Amino acid sequence: MLNPNRFGNSRRPGATIVEGAVVISVCLLFLFGIYEYGRLLMMRNLLDHAAREGARRAVAHVGGLATTDIQNWVMSALAGQDRQLQGLNIQVYMADNNGNNAGAWSSAGFGQYIAVQIDGDYAPVLPTFLSMNPTVHIQSKAVMYSEGN
Repeated sequence: MLNPNRFGNSRRPGATIVEGAVVISVCLLFLFGIYEYGRLLMMRNLLDHAAREGARRAVAHVGGLATTDIQNWVMSALAGQDRQLQGLNIQVYMADNNGNNAGAWSSAGFGQYIAVQIDGDYAPVLPTFLSMNPTVHIQSKAVMYSEGN
């Protein structure tokens, strides 16, 4: 005859279910946290790449392209992931030594700085569930020397 206590305590089946639910909940929190943090890092990396590509395009085509052309180039570098950002703003400008706006980028002379700055608000999928802010502001800026004029 089998002993009912040999394979576990058969008098407490509800405790096993409750413990399992607690462990699964904690594991899901960690899993969603890792997923959300990974998405945030992916967006930061993507914005850095798009700003760098926009700056490369701008420094090589000073006077030959309009600001909207550079902004469209940045949007294509974002590869459709711009939908994950709210209030996306792309600025192209001539920068001073500190990276601050110093005028129109198309008037930058050879060796002057041109900057492309991208701003947007990232919205996590489960902000309240993970105790996160409803939006996280992300900014990326690339500054390069002008090769034109």
